[in-house]
Amino acid sequence: MPEHDDIVILDKGFTRNQSRTSPVISTARAKMSANELKAFYQISTLVKQDDTDFLIYEISSDDFVKKLGFSETNDSYIKDLCRGLLKQIFEIERPDGTWEAYSIFSSFKFKPKVRTITVRFNDEMKPFLLELTQYTKIHQVEYIRQFESKYAIRIYALLKDYRLLSYRDIEIEALKKMLVLPKSYKDFTDISRFVLMPAVKEINAKSDLEIYSIEPIEKQGKKIVRIRVNFGNKTDKQANQIMKYLEQRYKRSGQDPSVFYGFYYSISDEPRSKGEIFRITKIEADSRPYFTAFSEKQTLFAVLGKKEFMKRLLGGIYKALIFMADTEKRQSLDLDQWQNEQDKITQMKRILDSWEKGLK
Repeated sequence: MPEHDDIVILDKGFTRNQSRTSPVISTARAKMSANELKAFYQISTLVKQDDTDFLIYEISSDDFVKKLGFSETNDSYIKDLCRGLLKQIFEIERPDGTWEAYSIFSSFKFKPKVRTITVRFNDEMKPFLLELTQYTKIHQVEYIRQFESKYAIRIYALLKDYRLLSYRDIEIEALKKMLVLPKSYKDFTDISRFVLMPAVKEINAKSDLEIYSIEPIEKQGKKIVRIRVNFGNKTDKQANQIMKYLEQRYKRSGQDPSVFYGFYYSISDEPRSKGEIFRITKIEADSRPYFTAFSEKQTLFAVLGKKEFMKRLLGGIYKALIFMADTEKRQSLDLDQWQNEQDKITQMKRILDSWEKGLK
């Protein structure tokens, strides 16, 4: 394992897409531009879950700027970007009123002759990036790289903190502080027009989240002081559509479980490899009734009661479908096409049809 002062050469560029940061980072005050936020989250993907110390990373400067989607790769631009990042801090206000500020990076080094950048996080950032028990998990930093607005990036991270819920309540004054909004944005009308609505438009169009509405939930006189952001994961919405599609197939068959023969089932909630995906070849029921699904001679799962069995069966089929569709997407479809909801539903239905024909 690399030591504290070892340099990790990223000869293949950025290969990891997942970022984990403390929830404190999502609500911290920061003056970073959209490009600086993109760089922070992309560099944070280099920190592994089991790391106990920050390492020094060296990457091609051209790979660095291109991965972030920046068109400029000249020396002046790269130096300015690194210089700007080196000046950035996160300001944190604790519940007891304590104010803290931390420099994010300790050093950058740019070698124009060999076209490399060397970067290291500041050790004071360890509580926010290393050995986290609670964290903001961003599965795909590529969504953040697509945002043009710094406000979209910050609000996206705020919602990712609450990824297991369907809403987040936010105080207007706290929002103004964390986003360092101009003083000219005096009330909710200004914030909604210039910050929230443009961010919602970007997040809905370019990410895995969908913001359904933003509603005032607390006032002081006529002044709105707290809002609720209602949101969900697009996958959940797609899941509902596909579940209805599968249930219709099942009903049309006269509720014959064999209609799912040839379909694939995931034994894991979040499959990471094809080794967790199995083809359904048989479904049996006894007199209790106890239902069992098989893949060849291997038992996939067994559940008492037809309703519970179908719920688990459809859920496992959907997880396998998402895994295989995502794998195909990475191989042949561009991100913009994949983010079109109807295209994704059509693609998944096509895969379902191919599964059904597989054993015929």
